[in-house]
Amino acid sequence: MARKGSLDLAKITEAAVDLLGETGLAELSTRRLAAKLGVSSPTLYWHVKDKAELLDLVAEAICADAFEIDGELPWREQLASGLRQFRALLLRHRDAAALLRERPPTGPHRLSHIETTARILLEAGFSEEDTAGISRLLTAHVLASVETLPARKPDEGFLERLAAYPHVSRLGPAFATQSGEDLFDLGVEVILDGLEARL
Repeated sequence: MARKGSLDLAKITEAAVDLLGETGLAELSTRRLAAKLGVSSPTLYWHVKDKAELLDLVAEAICADAFEIDGELPWREQLASGLRQFRALLLRHRDAAALLRERPPTGPHRLSHIETTARILLEAGFSEEDTAGISRLLTAHVLASVETLPARKPDEGFLERLAAYPHVSRLGPAFATQSGEDLFDLGVEVILDGLEARL
């Protein structure tokens, strides 16, 4: 059994990130974390007051890597690079997208990511109002691309039912083969084209 003094936030956060990978977000709890650390719940609460604070620590740890972006590149390339790095970061951790969707950004790592996006957009010439909205749009796109469900094999009667919907049936092969990465890349291209036209 670990003593209260042997714990610190770094150890707690590392164990919580590991537990997220083992159990998923729905099962991540202070009780399970205390058991994993070999301490009582009151001992854990000495360092982390509640589950909300625990989730914020995990979200910050997941986003600890800063984006490496060449500020000399055109704004489109800077944004695309940042979005790809953000997606790769989320894919390294189970349920990371769901966690970030649930907890608002309050810590330095997550705010630094937003700062990077805001800098790129403002320097490109977007207004403060557009930049605020575009930042949220880009984040939503990355989160959605990570949470995209894999294609499932349709039941036997599905193709027959599609005959009544000729335009949808034309899309069947594309629906069946597109991956989350394909959708992410397409979305980035469409969004950036739209932003360039807006400028």
